Amino acid sequence: MASPTNAPTVRFRVTFSEPVTGVDLFAPIIDFGLGVGGSVAGASIAGIVAESSSSYLVQVNTGSNSGTIQLYAVDDDSIRDSLGQPLGGIGLGNGNFI
Repeated sequence: MASPTNAPTVRFRVTFSEPVTGVDLFAPIIDFGLGVGGSVAGASIAGIVAESSSSYLVQVNTGSNSGTIQLYAVDDDSIRDSLGQPLGGIGLGNGNFI
């Protein structure tokens, strides 16, 4: 649910249906990306905190101007379940989620 804000940062909670490993917690963060709309400029992912093995908080710098910011998951096969299966199955991009 979108909420208007003037805050310099916002947080997105990402919850997987089961425990996972391989989520980027430090730079470079390539498991997640941002989509921006309107005139938003300079939005960036500031960091990620693991709440548990299936829940992560992604902190985003909101940048300047007005518009929308959308977080999406980028499938590079690094996020895996307890059986070692990659998000979305084997192959780059097949588990991308908006």
